[in-house]
Formats: sequence, C-alpha cells, structure tokens
Amino acid sequence: MAVIGNYFEVKKFFKNNDKLGVVFDYLEEALDPTSQVHQRMFSSIEPRAQKIDIGGGCFVVEQVYMTKDRADCFFESHKKYVDFQLILSGNEQMEVIDIRHLTFKSFEEDKDFIAYEDTDKASKIVMQPEDLSVYFTNDAHLGLSSFESKQLVYKAVVKVPVAFFDF
Repeated sequence: MAVIGNYFEVKKFFKNNDKLGVVFDYLEEALDPTSQVHQRMFSSIEPRAQKIDIGGGCFVVEQVYMTKDRADCFFESHKKYVDFQLILSGNEQMEVIDIRHLTFKSFEEDKDFIAYEDTDKASKIVMQPEDLSVYFTNDAHLGLSSFESKQLVYKAVVKVPVAFFDF
C-alpha cells in the first residue's frame, strides 16, 4: 500500500512510529534551502547518485537525473527496505502496482532489487516538489519517467529497513 502526497501530509501517517525520527530529520533538512543537505544536493546539475548513511540502519541515495522516456523505465520492488522518495525539484511520472499483478523478472539480493516485466495497468501519478511517496515491499514502482517533457530532477530516496514497521 503506497502512500503518496505532499510531504507534510504524508508525514502525519507515520507520526506514531518513533523509529522514523532519523528519516524525517533528514527529509526536513533536504527541504530546507539553508541546510547542508539541501546545498549538497543542489551543488551540481550533473546527473549523479550519492549513497549516504543517515544512521539507525537507514541510508539515502541523493539523486540528480534527467527524466527518461517511459519505454526506458522499469518496475522494481524491494524485500529489505521501504523507499521514502522525496522530490525536491522537477517533475516525474511515477507508476505503482501491487507485485501480485506483475510477472517476476529477476532478483539481485545484494542490491535488494526485484525487477518485473512491464505492464500498462499501473496507477500513474505526477510527483512534484515537496511530494513524498512511500513504497512498501508489495509496491512495485516505476520512476524516472518524464511527464510532458524531459527535465532535471533532484530527489532523495531514503531506504528504511522493513523492521521499522509492523506488518
């Protein structure tokens, strides 16, 4: 069950989970133009992905990239981590579908990465600045896709161990 919406509204869904303090502390810094996190992320317009440990078993992948044609994107999910994906700048079309509706393609255990065959039956949403999407283990998601035109996106993807949640 993915949770998707404005950061400040989505955060309310997790207010009773004390384990997520490190996650929301990082995301607040990413949103704050005066913080070192925000300034580091916006220090380059060159595409890049930087992995940073934020503590508590969580890490973030700070990303700068150009969106792609839909045909060049793919569905993925994870077994060990829940994705908290925050858009800081730019727009991206995301797609999400329950993994039970997909055909398994491959699994890379060391990367906690499950790939699936493509489908046109997924729900689509346009992610904009300050939008946060949370993808659980049953949520296959497709990102990096252009909405209307290719554009530069700044995004933080926080990887949170599934042990942080009661399901």
